[in-house]
Amino acid sequence: MSRILFCMGEGIGNVVQTVPVVRTLKEVLGYTVDYWHAFGYYSVPNIIPYVDKWYVGWEIKSLYVPLYKGLVSTFWTRSHITGHQKLNRLKLLNDIKALTMGRSEVDTYMDIARDLGAKEDELLWQGACQYRKMDEEYDLVIHDGYNKKGAAFWRTKSYPHYEEVVSLLKDLKICSVGGENEYIKGTIDRTGLHLYETMGVMKSGKLFLGNDSGLYHCANTLKLNNLVIFTFTSHLKNYDERFHKYSKIIGRDDLECRPCQSTPLMKQCTHHSCRDIEPEVIADAVRKELS
Repeated sequence: MSRILFCMGEGIGNVVQTVPVVRTLKEVLGYTVDYWHAFGYYSVPNIIPYVDKWYVGWEIKSLYVPLYKGLVSTFWTRSHITGHQKLNRLKLLNDIKALTMGRSEVDTYMDIARDLGAKEDELLWQGACQYRKMDEEYDLVIHDGYNKKGAAFWRTKSYPHYEEVVSLLKDLKICSVGGENEYIKGTIDRTGLHLYETMGVMKSGKLFLGNDSGLYHCANTLKLNNLVIFTFTSHLKNYDERFHKYSKIIGRDDLECRPCQSTPLMKQCTHHSCRDIEPEVIADAVRKELS
């Protein structure tokens, strides 16, 4: 069985969206896949069950080059492999494609499997993630991604009225997950946990509610029905109906300017009307899904 190295970086959501291609490489093409998460502002643990060995950052120094047929890489990691003392000795097996706003990220990554010989009807668009089972139950799990951290640019991905939504759903058992600064008032606090535990809490819920962030992608690997709020970001890039089959999108479809991600309008916008969705709309959608 041939062993290849999958080179990737960035955040949780980007890693999770490589789950289908990694599974295809393993189960369809028969590769043993090792995974290098190059770096980020935090390290992502091995959440992909189809990976044999997981490297983070500097750990790649221990790589034994003769074991590998070659490597594959996403666009983001391309500059980190060309100048690397060990990695540049491995053959690049795929044609690295850049992400665009008009094509899903999952589909772009799947080009890696296509380049290595997988046929279209062989591609596996679903996949699982590893998590720690938690002995708890919730009606609704909410993630207020990007609301209180990071650059103002990314905060506009968030939804500013989660507290009002929680107030409208006060008869439900609701918890919030994510970073400690993403706690939503009025919910049970399950923030600040390790990623495995966070995903375990999500799995214990009947429904997940969030915005376009990493945990929304995770919900689909957990086979967890979820509502995802899209503000300015591109659903063409960040949603793929074959992978995100458990998701339903909520957004301001009445706005002609949406989505404006990576367009001049994005930087010019001062009102961010795409974030203004009535809490009643979100609450009604939650009740409909739970019923």
